[in-house]
Amino acid sequence: MIIVIALLFVFIGIYHHYLPPVFRNKKKTYDYGVVLGCPSHNDGSYANSQIRRCELAIKDYYKGRFKELVITGGAVKNAYVESLEMKKYIEERVDMPILCETESRNTIENMKFTKELIGDRSILILTSCTHARRACAIAREYFSDVNVDYYYYARLRHIKCEIGARFLFIKDKLK
Repeated sequence: MIIVIALLFVFIGIYHHYLPPVFRNKKKTYDYGVVLGCPSHNDGSYANSQIRRCELAIKDYYKGRFKELVITGGAVKNAYVESLEMKKYIEERVDMPILCETESRNTIENMKFTKELIGDRSILILTSCTHARRACAIAREYFSDVNVDYYYYARLRHIKCEIGARFLFIKDKLK
Protein backbone atom coordinates (compact mmCIF):
# COMPACT_ATOMS: atom_id res chain seq x y z
CA MET A 1 0.00 0.00 0.00
CA ILE A 2 2.82 2.41 0.86
CA ILE A 3 4.45 1.72 -2.51
CA VAL A 4 1.22 2.61 -4.32
CA ILE A 5 0.92 5.87 -2.37
CA ALA A 6 4.59 6.70 -3.01
CA LEU A 7 4.15 6.03 -6.74
CA LEU A 8 1.06 8.23 -6.75
CA PHE A 9 3.03 11.11 -5.22
CA VAL A 10 5.88 10.60 -7.71
CA PHE A 11 3.39 10.65 -10.59
CA ILE A 12 1.71 13.81 -9.27
CA GLY A 13 5.10 15.48 -8.92
CA ILE A 14 6.11 14.54 -12.48
CA TYR A 15 2.70 15.58 -13.77
CA HIS A 16 2.96 19.05 -12.25
CA HIS A 17 6.57 19.48 -13.28
CA TYR A 18 5.87 18.84 -16.95
CA LEU A 19 2.38 20.33 -17.02
CA PRO A 20 2.64 23.55 -14.98
CA PRO A 21 -0.45 25.46 -13.95
CA VAL A 22 -2.14 27.66 -16.48
CA PHE A 23 -1.79 31.39 -15.87
CA ARG A 24 -4.17 33.91 -17.35
CA ASN A 25 -2.92 37.50 -17.67
CA LYS A 26 -5.92 39.41 -18.95
CA LYS A 27 -4.18 42.79 -19.10
CA LYS A 28 -1.49 42.07 -21.67
CA THR A 29 -1.89 42.23 -25.44
CA TYR A 30 -0.08 39.37 -27.18
CA ASP A 31 1.42 39.51 -30.66
CA TYR A 32 -0.58 36.47 -31.76
CA GLY A 33 -3.58 34.49 -30.69
CA VAL A 34 -3.03 30.83 -31.58
CA VAL A 35 -6.16 28.76 -32.10
CA LEU A 36 -5.38 25.07 -31.90
CA GLY A 37 -7.20 23.16 -34.59
CA CYS A 38 -9.67 20.34 -34.21
CA PRO A 39 -11.33 18.28 -36.93
CA SER A 40 -14.59 19.02 -38.70
CA HIS A 41 -17.26 16.34 -38.86
CA ASN A 42 -16.90 13.91 -41.77
CA ASP A 43 -19.64 15.74 -43.68
CA GLY A 44 -17.71 19.02 -43.41
CA SER A 45 -19.91 20.60 -40.78
CA TYR A 46 -18.26 22.37 -37.86
CA ALA A 47 -17.59 20.44 -34.68
CA ASN A 48 -18.60 22.04 -31.36
CA SER A 49 -14.93 22.41 -30.41
CA GLN A 50 -14.18 24.29 -33.62
CA ILE A 51 -17.05 26.68 -33.06
CA ARG A 52 -16.13 27.31 -29.43
CA ARG A 53 -12.46 27.94 -30.24
CA CYS A 54 -13.41 30.33 -33.04
CA GLU A 55 -15.89 32.17 -30.81
CA LEU A 56 -13.21 32.47 -28.12
CA ALA A 57 -10.80 33.92 -30.71
CA ILE A 58 -13.40 36.46 -31.85
CA LYS A 59 -14.16 37.48 -28.25
CA ASP A 60 -10.48 37.86 -27.32
CA TYR A 61 -9.67 39.78 -30.50
CA TYR A 62 -12.35 42.35 -29.69
CA LYS A 63 -11.08 42.56 -26.12
CA GLY A 64 -7.63 43.45 -27.51
CA ARG A 65 -5.94 40.34 -26.12
CA PHE A 66 -3.94 39.75 -29.35
CA LYS A 67 -3.07 41.59 -32.57
CA GLU A 68 -3.18 38.81 -35.16
CA LEU A 69 -4.58 35.28 -35.22
CA VAL A 70 -2.82 32.06 -36.20
CA ILE A 71 -5.04 29.03 -36.73
CA THR A 72 -3.22 25.69 -36.70
CA GLY A 73 -4.13 22.26 -37.96
CA GLY A 74 -4.00 20.12 -41.07
CA ALA A 75 -6.37 17.46 -42.40
CA VAL A 76 -6.04 14.90 -39.61
CA LYS A 77 -9.30 12.95 -39.32
CA ASN A 78 -10.80 13.56 -42.78
CA ALA A 79 -10.29 15.61 -45.96
CA TYR A 80 -11.10 18.95 -44.29
CA VAL A 81 -8.09 21.08 -43.28
CA GLU A 82 -8.84 22.15 -39.71
CA SER A 83 -7.27 25.61 -39.89
CA LEU A 84 -8.87 26.54 -43.21
CA GLU A 85 -12.32 25.45 -42.04
CA MET A 86 -11.97 27.45 -38.82
CA LYS A 87 -10.71 30.46 -40.76
CA LYS A 88 -13.82 30.26 -42.93
CA TYR A 89 -16.01 30.26 -39.81
CA ILE A 90 -14.31 33.37 -38.40
CA GLU A 91 -14.23 35.28 -41.70
CA GLU A 92 -17.99 34.78 -42.09
CA ARG A 93 -18.45 36.69 -38.83
CA VAL A 94 -15.65 39.25 -38.42
CA ASP A 95 -12.73 40.88 -40.16
CA MET A 96 -9.41 40.19 -38.43
CA PRO A 97 -5.88 39.39 -39.63
CA ILE A 98 -5.51 35.59 -39.84
CA LEU A 99 -2.60 33.32 -40.72
CA CYS A 100 -3.16 29.59 -41.26
CA GLU A 101 -0.76 26.76 -40.54
CA THR A 102 -2.07 23.78 -42.52
CA GLU A 103 0.37 20.90 -41.98
CA SER A 104 0.31 20.01 -38.28
CA ARG A 105 -1.29 16.80 -37.06
CA ASN A 106 -0.96 17.20 -33.27
CA THR A 107 -0.25 19.79 -30.57
CA ILE A 108 3.53 19.45 -30.78
CA GLU A 109 3.44 20.08 -34.52
CA ASN A 110 0.99 22.96 -33.94
CA MET A 111 3.64 24.71 -31.88
CA LYS A 112 6.61 23.72 -34.01
CA PHE A 113 5.07 24.90 -37.28
CA THR A 114 3.60 28.02 -35.70
CA LYS A 115 7.04 29.00 -34.46
CA GLU A 116 8.40 28.48 -38.00
CA LEU A 117 5.62 30.76 -39.24
CA ILE A 118 5.89 33.63 -36.72
CA GLY A 119 9.17 33.17 -34.84
CA ASP A 120 9.50 33.56 -31.07
CA ARG A 121 6.72 36.08 -30.47
CA SER A 122 4.32 36.41 -27.56
CA ILE A 123 1.34 34.10 -27.98
CA LEU A 124 -2.03 33.57 -26.38
CA ILE A 125 -3.17 29.98 -26.89
CA LEU A 126 -6.91 29.57 -27.46
CA THR A 127 -8.25 26.09 -26.77
CA SER A 128 -10.49 24.00 -24.50
CA CYS A 129 -10.04 23.68 -20.74
CA THR A 130 -9.08 20.02 -21.04
CA HIS A 131 -6.34 20.79 -23.56
CA ALA A 132 -4.99 24.05 -22.09
CA ARG A 133 -2.45 22.67 -19.61
CA ARG A 134 -0.69 20.34 -22.03
CA ALA A 135 -0.80 22.92 -24.82
CA CYS A 136 0.91 25.48 -22.56
CA ALA A 137 3.55 22.99 -21.46
CA ILE A 138 4.36 22.20 -25.10
CA ALA A 139 4.25 25.86 -26.17
CA ARG A 140 6.79 26.81 -23.50
CA GLU A 141 9.30 24.61 -25.32
CA TYR A 142 8.92 26.76 -28.45
CA PHE A 143 7.96 30.24 -27.24
CA SER A 144 9.34 32.41 -24.44
CA ASP A 145 6.10 34.33 -23.73
CA VAL A 146 3.04 32.07 -23.53
CA ASN A 147 -0.37 32.42 -21.98
CA VAL A 148 -3.72 30.74 -22.50
CA ASP A 149 -7.40 31.45 -22.62
CA TYR A 150 -9.87 28.61 -22.78
CA TYR A 151 -13.53 27.79 -22.82
CA TYR A 152 -15.13 25.20 -20.55
CA TYR A 153 -16.05 22.07 -22.45
CA ALA A 154 -15.32 18.77 -20.77
CA ARG A 155 -16.98 15.81 -22.43
CA LEU A 156 -15.90 12.42 -21.14
CA ARG A 157 -14.57 11.41 -24.58
CA HIS A 158 -12.30 14.49 -24.69
CA ILE A 159 -11.11 13.98 -21.13
CA LYS A 160 -10.13 10.36 -21.85
CA CYS A 161 -8.24 11.38 -25.00
CA GLU A 162 -6.45 14.15 -23.12
CA ILE A 163 -5.41 11.84 -20.29
CA GLY A 164 -3.86 9.48 -22.84
CA ALA A 165 -2.10 12.35 -24.60
CA ARG A 166 -0.74 13.65 -21.27
CA PHE A 167 0.70 10.24 -20.39
CA LEU A 168 2.41 10.08 -23.79
CA PHE A 169 3.73 13.64 -23.34
CA ILE A 170 5.16 12.87 -19.89
CA LYS A 171 6.62 9.56 -21.09
CA ASP A 172 8.34 11.40 -23.95
CA LYS A 173 9.74 14.06 -21.57
CA LEU A 174 11.13 11.45 -19.19
CA LYS A 175 13.19 9.81 -21.95
